Amino acid sequence: MAGNENAVPQADHLTVFFASQTGNAESISRNIYEQAQERGFKSFHYVLNDHAKVDWDKEDCLVFVVSTTGDGDPPDNSTKFWRHLRKLKGVGLTKAKYTILGLGDTNYDNFCQTAKRLDTRLQELGASSFYPRGLADDATGLEETVDPWIKNLWPALAHQVISTPAIHDLPQPHLTQEEEKVVKDIIFKQEQDRRQSIVTSTLNSPKLLPKTAVAANGRDPIENTVEDLKNLTLTSPANPPITPATGYKIDVDFSTMANHANLTALPRVPNANLQIADLEADTVSRTPGSVPTFIQTPTKLMMATVNKVQCLTPPEALKRTITIEFGFEDDVDYAPGDAFGIWAPNNEALVRGVLSALNVSDTAAMKAVRLHGQGIPSHLQPVQSATLLDIFRYAVDLTSPPKKANIRLYAEHASDLADKQKLMFMASKQGADQFNAFRAQLPTFLDIMHTFPSINIPLARIIETLPPMQPRYYSITSSPMSKNGHRRWSCAFNVVTYDLPGGIHRRGVCTPWLDELAGQVPFGKAATTGFTTQRLPVFLKPNETRFNLPSDTTKPVIMIGPGTGVAPFMGFLEHRAEQRLIKKRLVNIGSGPRQHLDDHFGDMWLFFGCRHRERDWLFREQMEAYKRDGVLTELQLAVSREENVPNSAKYVQDLMRNQGKSIWNLIHKKGATIYVCGDAKGMAKAVHDELVNILVDHGGFEKMAAIMELNTWAQEKRYLRDL
Repeated sequence: MAGNENAVPQADHLTVFFASQTGNAESISRNIYEQAQERGFKSFHYVLNDHAKVDWDKEDCLVFVVSTTGDGDPPDNSTKFWRHLRKLKGVGLTKAKYTILGLGDTNYDNFCQTAKRLDTRLQELGASSFYPRGLADDATGLEETVDPWIKNLWPALAHQVISTPAIHDLPQPHLTQEEEKVVKDIIFKQEQDRRQSIVTSTLNSPKLLPKTAVAANGRDPIENTVEDLKNLTLTSPANPPITPATGYKIDVDFSTMANHANLTALPRVPNANLQIADLEADTVSRTPGSVPTFIQTPTKLMMATVNKVQCLTPPEALKRTITIEFGFEDDVDYAPGDAFGIWAPNNEALVRGVLSALNVSDTAAMKAVRLHGQGIPSHLQPVQSATLLDIFRYAVDLTSPPKKANIRLYAEHASDLADKQKLMFMASKQGADQFNAFRAQLPTFLDIMHTFPSINIPLARIIETLPPMQPRYYSITSSPMSKNGHRRWSCAFNVVTYDLPGGIHRRGVCTPWLDELAGQVPFGKAATTGFTTQRLPVFLKPNETRFNLPSDTTKPVIMIGPGTGVAPFMGFLEHRAEQRLIKKRLVNIGSGPRQHLDDHFGDMWLFFGCRHRERDWLFREQMEAYKRDGVLTELQLAVSREENVPNSAKYVQDLMRNQGKSIWNLIHKKGATIYVCGDAKGMAKAVHDELVNILVDHGGFEKMAAIMELNTWAQEKRYLRDL
């Protein structure tokens, strides 16, 4: 009896929160929520920014699934929650029991920083953990941590929350009757193939179209497509018709599949919640250049025009880099160091190819629909009136490699046994190598349909389970203090196109689209005509980490940014040049000695790296002009693919090593701020390690003390990174 008296009271419900940048955390949290419902737990599911919908005084059991973005930053859909959390005082969550599943990538510093920060803050507020925190690593595969963490969550929850067993509540791990049948079919087929030695002929045999592919009008999909093309009406007579993409066949070696009779760790298929309702309106009217109303952005959406474009690299350069200036009708308040997001659509040929593969006619693609259903993904909830064409353009991501849960879903809807076998195998623990090889080829959704042509999946299931489309972010390279600066900003980026073995061509979502709209200008002078008049959807993303110039202009600045990582620093330099002009006028320095002007401004050092000086030294003329005019105190150039370059080194960290004493003096004696921008996986870690070495070699620190000192500088915003 004494044990019962001391038992912890169970909560009557649990609440699952998520913070997600790309959709992974939301998908995993929804899986937990749905499984909790099936197991008889009364549960609720919210994005963290909806924290106000919850009465925190009555929350006794909380499950958080959170990802990390940038340099350890929380996702955009949790920023309001974090502001709220910072305002809370005392220990107001003493009743709450919680657990956290963090998603991150060990290729980046600050691995799972959001989860770690949340854990610390909840404990400060008096909450206690009822189940160990999980930290999943995308570098090795999220499933390796996520799957066992969720499996072992249920026994822990059983001690915390009252449950009412449901009819379909089954012990874990389990397979549904349909899954058991599929696995038995696979085993039977594998045994048959071994005995008859006809694996190759069986896997490559011609496939019949499923009966459901025949339309109500009696024509097959090919006949329908021909008929639809006859009736195709273009939205603009000036635009040529788009030829739908056909997709690539992804080759993976499945020869070891026959060695595995039992498949384990098959992921759970998400519940089918989404419904598509036809609206009375035949189409949705949308002015050219506008975007669907369902697009949600963290700050105000603005429509920009292309003012100017320049290609910064010659044809022989490894990468094509362009800079674009965007213009606005109204003033925009921003600061150098801020970024902006742009909402680019999926490639039009890819969209048309997907709709064609799904047997969606052009007429049906242009009809107005509404998406609805209890518990549908957050990015689909605002779709109240849109065409299927716009949903596949702007709402779902057609290019991200699939998750295992998607592969498992496609297996369920494959009518050909060979397709079903391969998909089920890739979704299992035994097929991990094949799954990774498949993902390594970055298959689009169209490639999946082309590789496994017997997949016949309802349209609503596809829309519901594809990842959400994400905006693409770019650093601003200009200053609002320059001429018309509040009505324009610039950015620079590499155009992402590349080829994989087997003749597979890949392209990014946003940068090729921007390049095409800007006229794909050749290398050379900036162009101000010859590109689109279309208005583009953008929004400002102020830098939350204070990656901006110091308000005290006398403080030195050390900028480290190879390649396009130099982008925000060009904004810094333009801003400082304007500040110097203003100061020159205010103090009436006139044409006197420059030293008097320099007294008002701290040193600016730039460490820049490229492969070849003549091919990819971005913004070379501007950099040299800033150096000549005294805006830039030191310009340090690293060249990685040229030998014997005077006053140079191979990488930016090598330059830093050569200038270690000067860097230490700027930091220690003059209070310099260090800025790092660019690749998080390689460059940022090498730069961080070199800063540690500088503190050891020139500051007299022990290595661990140097690491701690850099952490202190980061907290004090003297060491800032935009990665």
